[in-house]
Amino acid sequence: MDRISHLPEEIISKILSFLPTRDVMRTMFLSKSWKSLWILVPRLEFDDTHFLRGGTSRASHYGNFRRFVDRSLLSHAAAGQVLQSLSLRSAHNVTRDDVEIWLRTAVKLGLKELKLVNFVDYRGLGLRSIYTCETLVVLRLEKSTLDVPDHVCLRSLKTLSLIYMTYSSPNSLLRMLPSCPVLEELFLQQTQAYQTNVLSLKIMVPSLKRLSLISEGYRPTGDVNLMIDTPSLKSLQIVDRSGNFSFSEPMNINQVLKANVDVILKRPEKLLHSLASVVHIRLCLSASEVVYPDGCCFHRLKHLEVCTCKSEWLLLFMRVLQDSPVLKVIKINQCHPVINPRTRHWNQPGSVPRCFSSNLEYFEWVNYEGTQYEKQLSTYILKTAVFLKKASFTASSGDDYKEKLQMLQELSFSRRASSTCELVFN
Repeated sequence: MDRISHLPEEIISKILSFLPTRDVMRTMFLSKSWKSLWILVPRLEFDDTHFLRGGTSRASHYGNFRRFVDRSLLSHAAAGQVLQSLSLRSAHNVTRDDVEIWLRTAVKLGLKELKLVNFVDYRGLGLRSIYTCETLVVLRLEKSTLDVPDHVCLRSLKTLSLIYMTYSSPNSLLRMLPSCPVLEELFLQQTQAYQTNVLSLKIMVPSLKRLSLISEGYRPTGDVNLMIDTPSLKSLQIVDRSGNFSFSEPMNINQVLKANVDVILKRPEKLLHSLASVVHIRLCLSASEVVYPDGCCFHRLKHLEVCTCKSEWLLLFMRVLQDSPVLKVIKINQCHPVINPRTRHWNQPGSVPRCFSSNLEYFEWVNYEGTQYEKQLSTYILKTAVFLKKASFTASSGDDYKEKLQMLQELSFSRRASSTCELVFN
């Protein structure tokens, strides 16, 4: 301990920041020199489940937790210490007055990052001071209620995460986003346990660079119509395996460079047309009607990953190949159970995709089963990709050893257009 005591205070503070707040506070009993060092730690984490003890009442449990939070925040306030991060997690209902006092104190200390889990905030009263916090940069709300007051000003907020939320109004998010002028990252995740009355999701944030929309199996009373107007967006993730999302018009996301699209859509062409600028894309499109957008060209696409769970994937894959002249990497994988399994057929295209004769360097197939159409597609790529450097095949885990060996041997005897292509079997 003496060795640590002689370290500079900023280094000790850095070390203590990796410990739970309760353990950090215990260091005050080590010696006189450590009595106030814990106050230098700029991150505080509070979880009331750590105060659960057998034989104690809920009131006693909550009282201990409240006194602990009060003492920690008031000590930081008395020392004039800047609070970098505050995390509050509650398994029980905390009082609105306590939440307001804690957050008001944190805001006065220059709070930059806030995480709240399990906080029901009716009428926005408990979080009132947060919605006008000028120093807040990161806000993460989880399993809580979003009720946005009339006055919101989050001029420094760059990252907003809303996970498993209850929305007091369909317009809660729409009212909040315009008051975040420098917002760069938005993460929205919903599940069946937390139903929402939001049927139209409008995301219009000129500064937004990263957007993630994840729907986990919940079914609202109707489709959630997505309208996205984010001209600065660089990264997009949309995951919806329940068919909740719909797109009524093309989106303004013309600067997206990386996209992960895992959705069930009736007509995905409007979404695809909006992603013409991507460089890296992962596609799993389960569509009742696969309609490829006419005139769409992925002129910048270099990395393409496709999921084979839907029988229509092959048609979509070949169309994307034809319209991706600078493609360098292809990865094929079955990421989900096959939907409506039926025999799939391979039809050789009338012309070789331009990327095969000029740019394609890496080809990978995960969960390769050696079916007729898989062999035909694989051998076609091997014999037409002139600059291919590496082709990798990973057999499906359900095949026995002899079957795996046979189908991989068949590939090894296939003609290759690239004399330097390395064939790898996993």
